[in-house]
Amino acid sequence: MRNGELRLREQVALITGGARGIGRAIGVRFIQEGARVVLLDLPDSGVERTALEIDPSGAWAHALGADIIREADVERAVAQTVDRCGRVDVLVNNAGIGPMRPFLEMDAALFDRVMAVNARGSFLAALACAKRMVERKSGVIIQIASTCAFSGGASRNLSAYNMSKAAVRLMVASLAGELAPYGVRVCAVAPGSIDTEMTRACFPDDASMAATVNKIPLKALGRPEDIASACAFLCSADARYITGQTLVVDGGWLIR
Repeated sequence: MRNGELRLREQVALITGGARGIGRAIGVRFIQEGARVVLLDLPDSGVERTALEIDPSGAWAHALGADIIREADVERAVAQTVDRCGRVDVLVNNAGIGPMRPFLEMDAALFDRVMAVNARGSFLAALACAKRMVERKSGVIIQIASTCAFSGGASRNLSAYNMSKAAVRLMVASLAGELAPYGVRVCAVAPGSIDTEMTRACFPDDASMAATVNKIPLKALGRPEDIASACAFLCSADARYITGQTLVVDGGWLIR
């Protein structure tokens, strides 16, 4: 926040994958910026507990259980958001999975699952929210991509994840052009190595994590709050003339 200014005052934001990690941090930051947030995650993810933790009053954070790969679930979640909050101004497509497996040990079922959550889920949520946004001639859609969308070779044993995030990145460019005439902006944030459960699961031991951190120019893992800050900026009036872009937040990883 700048000098106490609430950049997202009275905005309604739907955040997928909101139960933990980056999604949770985005929810916290958006509330601090004056937004009302709806955290969406799987029914057994503990998303209700997260909403209560970040907003004990129940006035600023709400929880919805849904599976974003199911079209009916997504449509229902967006409808419930509008019924409860009156509209949806912002969508942050954060839900994603990244199981590690060497390409030669992959199977179609795992590939389909990764693409379903990371690409299909983002598509379904964006479509459902965009239909609401174009009616009001206003809205922002933020996709959470990854540095893996730029350089898959740097992320071994994540071929399906890399491909899915490349799809998400191109989705931004495609949707931005089509939705711009309706006043809807579409951007992405591409995290590098962020200190989350999913990132830590990629390292077999502390030594391998330390080796990766040493390769990052800023010599540290990012924090979920770093991604939340980038999302808050892109959703604010400060970014009113930005669309179709991917903001990389990686401590310099891609410029090594």
